Amino acid sequence: MTDSGKSRSLVTIALLAAMLSGCASSGGSSDENLGRVFFAPGKYVLYKCDEIADRTNANLARQHELEGLMAKAGAGSGGQLVSSVAYRPEYLELRGEMVELRRVAAEKQCKFVPGARMSDNAVR
Repeated sequence: MTDSGKSRSLVTIALLAAMLSGCASSGGSSDENLGRVFFAPGKYVLYKCDEIADRTNANLARQHELEGLMAKAGAGSGGQLVSSVAYRPEYLELRGEMVELRRVAAEKQCKFVPGARMSDNAVR
């Protein structure tokens, strides 16, 4: 790829990241909802509860790692752009995956899954 092709690709990625960031910050949209765009539902339907728990733990560990990287990148000049391009898409995908893991765990009536928030309806 030529230098101009690389720079066009970077500009395209940066614009996409900026648009996604704008969507995430617009009213009513959350990381979980935006993450659903990046994640295909049904991936974990055949998983057993222990497999769901293992995947949830790996997911949470990577989310925390990405949060640290995004915070570190945000401290430098241009860090927000780097963070949006390099880390945010994966972070959003993991958030969407977590929604699916919680849903499947609830359907299968799994015991506590780390990172899952119990709603008032689930407790009753």
